[in-house]
This record gives sequence, structure tokens and C-alpha cells, in this order.
Amino acid sequence: MKDKNVKNLEENSFKNIWIDWIGKVQGFYFDVQDKQDSEDELIISFNFAQNSQRSRLFEYFDSLQQNDKISEYSLNQNVISIIYKEKEEENVIEFLKGIVTKIIEIDGKCICNNCDCTENLAYYTNGNKFSLLCNKCGEDLERRFELDQQKENNYIKGFFASLIGALIGSILWIIIGSLGFFASIAGLAISFCAFKGYDIAKGKLTRTGIILNVITIIIAFLFAQYAVLYIEFMKEFKDMTLLGFIFITPIFLKDLEFMQSLLPNIGLGILFIFLGSHRTISNNYKAAKNAENLHIEKLDL
Repeated sequence: MKDKNVKNLEENSFKNIWIDWIGKVQGFYFDVQDKQDSEDELIISFNFAQNSQRSRLFEYFDSLQQNDKISEYSLNQNVISIIYKEKEEENVIEFLKGIVTKIIEIDGKCICNNCDCTENLAYYTNGNKFSLLCNKCGEDLERRFELDQQKENNYIKGFFASLIGALIGSILWIIIGSLGFFASIAGLAISFCAFKGYDIAKGKLTRTGIILNVITIIIAFLFAQYAVLYIEFMKEFKDMTLLGFIFITPIFLKDLEFMQSLLPNIGLGILFIFLGSHRTISNNYKAAKNAENLHIEKLDL
């Protein structure tokens, strides 16, 4: 977006939410954002209620297209999107005023994202996302958000669900490990399944929840390494049973030479579990931090 248009939007009380600029022009609400694959085009969107004269608005857009002011436009349910070509001789607010003039001519109105209401609209945001809502839908959103924030987090249930998920994810690690290989995708499977299990159990994404998931990932990693070691023993000792292997485990854990022989595998295992899981953990940690600061705000434009 050209600097002059950024300044123009700021001067007209538009708010920057992530990659969007949202605001209103003469009582009509618009969302303006950069077109990611173009340096001189913007995507302008607005909610538009069903109207018997809507075809006249489309005729106006056709004329803008012919005059090379827009490259295309589309209608998706009640949302009209326009690809606007930035020009030196025109700023984006002037362009929006032109649209508003045409909307007023056909007695057009903006509409709530959740219902058919066209009165008392406002943007509501949690800092990351936003929605154009009427008073009733906005109050319902605030009430649901407050109730969700007040819900107790069952960390015990979340922990066990995460552990089950991580153990399921460790199956891939065991299969690859039994073939004598390591792969970060196996670490990804463990971490993904751990957080998925936690989510299915309705665990809240908090910093404590992240720590619990990291613990289950470590447990699943150790279990998978132990299972691979058992498979290796079975290859050497055909009559080795799982129960027998468990009984002799304390013995070889005390064998310093044997433990030293395992260090390369343990080191590689730690490396690949880190490579496979760190991004999932990092992304969820960032989401947890953001969630702690989330609140619903009605924007005053």
C-alpha cells in the first residue's frame, strides 16, 4: 500500500488490525488490505445487504473496470470484494466516497456478519480478528467470550489426553527407529498428536498447558526409544519377551559400557525430537501468550 494511502486511512480514523485497515466512510464500513501478489493493488471489501437495485451498483463497478480503476470485483454471499488499482492522482478514501455515493443512490446498507440486521453496526475485534456486528450479536460475542474465559481448565484430563495422543504419535517413531533411522517427521507426529489430544479434551491453551504437553512429548519420546531398544534386543535374542526385557532393564542401566554405547542413539534421538517438535511447541506457546491478553473490543471509529 502506498504511503499516501496509509496516511489517508489513518487520518480518517481507520484502524490497523494485522494486515487489514478497517473503518467507515459516511457511515458505511470498509476493510482495506494489500493484495499480496501485487505492489499497486488493494483489496477493498464491505458487507452489503440484499437490495433490489444491486445491479446498478454492479454496473458502476463495470464502468470502474472499463476506466481501469479496478481490475475485478466479486460477490461472496453478502461480501463484495473489489481489486482497486492505486493511482497517484487519487487516494483510497476518495475512491471509497465514490462507492458510498452510489450505495446511497440505491438505498444500500451494510449488514451484520451474523444476522440480517442493518442498524447499529460496529466492528468488534480480539486484536487478531474482527467482525462487523450489530449490537445484539456484539453483546452475544462478548458474553460468550467472558463465559469461555471463566471456564475452569481441567489440566489432569488435558494431560492424559495429551499423553495418549503423544503415545499414538510415537508409533511412527518406533517404526522408523526399528529400521535403524531417525526422522524429524516422527518428532512432529508426536508433538502434533500430543497437542491434538489436549485440544480434543478441551484443554485451554495456557503456559501451564504448554508445559504439560512438553512433558507428554518427552514421555512419548522415551517410550518410543525404549520400544526401539526392545525391538533391537529381539533381533539378537529371539526368545526375549517384553516382560523379560523389562526385568533386565535395571541391569543394563547399571552397565556403564552398555549405556555409553547408547549415547550416540540417544543424542540423535534428542536432536530429531527437537527438530520435529520445536516449531509446534513454539507456535502453541505464542498462541498461549496471545490468548492470555485477548479481550473483545468494540471499535470506536
